[in-house]
Amino acid sequence: MVASKLKRLIKSVSKDSDKKAARLSANATELPQAKVKRLENKLGYTFKTKGLLHQSLTHPSFLLNTKDQLKNNQRLEFLGDSVIQLVLTEKLYEKFPSLREGKLTSIRSGYARGDYMAGIARELKLGDYLILKPKDRNAGVAENDSALGDAFEALIGAIYLDSDFETSRKIILELYNYLDTAPTAKGVIANPKGKLQELIQPVHGNNALRYETIAQTGEAHEREFEVAVFCHDEQLGKGAGRTKKEAAEKAALIAIAKIDSRS
Repeated sequence: MVASKLKRLIKSVSKDSDKKAARLSANATELPQAKVKRLENKLGYTFKTKGLLHQSLTHPSFLLNTKDQLKNNQRLEFLGDSVIQLVLTEKLYEKFPSLREGKLTSIRSGYARGDYMAGIARELKLGDYLILKPKDRNAGVAENDSALGDAFEALIGAIYLDSDFETSRKIILELYNYLDTAPTAKGVIANPKGKLQELIQPVHGNNALRYETIAQTGEAHEREFEVAVFCHDEQLGKGAGRTKKEAAEKAALIAIAKIDSRS
């Protein structure tokens, strides 16, 4: 019953009007054709209305304070969220016939979390395709969990409008590995650097964070790096790892804990 109501709600969206809006806004925010083709190959889906794809990847900041600001990806994100929720609900209902609704809801919430969807977006490298102003890309917006999760939902909304529910369902389940991979436990930070950026940016601006390699030890085959993260001139944390990426993520986790302790 819930599924049928959601389907009716989704189908009530005017596809024609949203496709028209996407066509009108596409010229200002078009991706190069080669990039479009690469993303379509990853998805296993070719858009009939390319403007929908462009709009799904247009970050709100790109059109902020312009007459086209409603042509960013937020409306598609709203639609895509409902499509994903319905697909997850149906699949979990089918996959776990002995579970009660409370447990099913709990499992679904793990798959529907923003950080989990951001992880799928990273596998697709959606950050490379996000339409952003140069200053926002340089500030790391394309790596934020929130931007990536929103773009993933918007992309699904665009696929739904461009095709139908069954096509969207197939693509979602493939991207979710048919729910055979359990979501990371709640509270585990999948992208520490992105999370730290989200905490710092509203208070200190886009360019406040910097990561520095402060030590490097060991032979080439067993090298260890130590990286510190700074907000302006204040060191927020440092971490060590076999790669600079691992060390930076550990430094970011320590910084997040330090910020949390202050609040």
